[in-house]
Amino acid sequence: MPNIIHSVKLQEQLDKAPDLPGCYIYRDKSGTVLYVGKAINLKRRVKSYFQRFDYQIVRIRNMIKQIDSIEYVVADNDLEAFILETNLIRKYKPKYNVSKKDDKNYSWIMIDPSLDFPKIELVRKRTVKKAFYIGPYAAQYPLKHILETLRKIFPYRTCNRVITEKNGRISSSNSKPCLYWYLGLCNAPCAGYLTKKDYRQNVTHIKNFLVNKKEKVLDGLKTNMINLAAQRKFEAAAKIRDKISDLVYLGTKVEIEESTDEMNFRKLKAEGQNRALKELIEALPELKIKFKKNLKIECYDISNIQGAYAVGSMVVFVDGKPAKDLYRKFRIKTNNTPDDFLMHREVQQRRFKKYLDKSEDKSFKTLPDLIIIDGGKGQLSSAYQTQKELDVNVPVIGLAKRFEDIFIVDDQNGRIDFVKRSLHRQSQARYLIQRIRDEAHRFAITYHRQVRSREESLSTLDKVPGVGNVIKIKLLKAFGDVEKITKASDEELLNVIKNKTTVAKIRELLP
Repeated sequence: MPNIIHSVKLQEQLDKAPDLPGCYIYRDKSGTVLYVGKAINLKRRVKSYFQRFDYQIVRIRNMIKQIDSIEYVVADNDLEAFILETNLIRKYKPKYNVSKKDDKNYSWIMIDPSLDFPKIELVRKRTVKKAFYIGPYAAQYPLKHILETLRKIFPYRTCNRVITEKNGRISSSNSKPCLYWYLGLCNAPCAGYLTKKDYRQNVTHIKNFLVNKKEKVLDGLKTNMINLAAQRKFEAAAKIRDKISDLVYLGTKVEIEESTDEMNFRKLKAEGQNRALKELIEALPELKIKFKKNLKIECYDISNIQGAYAVGSMVVFVDGKPAKDLYRKFRIKTNNTPDDFLMHREVQQRRFKKYLDKSEDKSFKTLPDLIIIDGGKGQLSSAYQTQKELDVNVPVIGLAKRFEDIFIVDDQNGRIDFVKRSLHRQSQARYLIQRIRDEAHRFAITYHRQVRSREESLSTLDKVPGVGNVIKIKLLKAFGDVEKITKASDEELLNVIKNKTTVAKIRELLP
């Protein structure tokens, strides 16, 4: 890092930048916000300002010189980071954010009820006085995504054709269906394929969904589906069912009002997480999980290379959000063979024995409401059998990687079988368990790399005479790995091992 980093505090904050999507906030010595930015990876993005200082434009170099502290707000993905960035800029109006400090970045959805067949348009300004506006929204990208999804569920027109209906007769400036009709994105009212009443019903569904009347829309669709099924119109009922699934996946709209700040944003996100949890519970009725506040899910993964450097990870989500202070790592003690089943068994034994032994570790003091095992039937069976042996009863599922299928144990009079459950590919519940599984995988991989690097470094240091276990540990604590040890100066090495002869041997024998 260049010398532009002028304080230990700032260096520490840079080092603590998470490898996650989110927003970063630069402040000066007085606490005034200088700049708000977003990133898919906060660590890489923030460090790039300082590492590439000489390549920055003059305005940004002047800003960097004033940075006294950095604040991070982690998001679930780059889309949320994009939305949150706009909210923060609008709230703080930072000096160095020149493009988003005014309302020009905000958009509304406009529906003109004076038209027989109203369009749904995305606009920057509210110029049509009698139109119905929904918003404002923080950014066009997520808004376009929402509208694209809604249009697939409830088709509507975007053309400039003049279409009217009088006494049941439709007239249009062009009565030939366009490409969007063939794509299923418009029901072609211009060609008389849809009445004014039915077309406006689609628009009403979209309007209700966006103004937070989603339950009303879903209830109406469910009633329609049941009626169609009762009439044995199963194909039509299936189409309604798919619409319901797609709407549930779409979740809450991202509505940004004049007073919105990051707390409102987090509240909206929490509501979506609650729905995802409810949907997951409803999809697993056999497990009899009760929805409640502080619902706790633990997920486990194993990482190894042909059995070597094997580790296990435990990540914890509470109310659908990661509780990182409860994450725990396990160094596998089982023999060095690539046996995932045995390794999962060991991790589950150690976790539940800590609970049974009344460990003071807050991660193990209580049982989770659900356990997710990253793996299929074999891994799930190992975890389930371990619970039975320890007389512990926690709902547990396996998540297979290939098709994202869920497996549930069916234990009938001691004979174990498995039930496969597939969640809708666009369901919030599926997204939630994938996110939890991916976090467990990331945590396991990170720990595995640390263990491998450490052990390989220890093995390399064994070549150096005079470097015993105590000195090896000191060196690795100070520098991290062999590569950093070899790059350290003689003075830095002497500060750790206090012996010039040993330093000389390190220089001679290490690559």
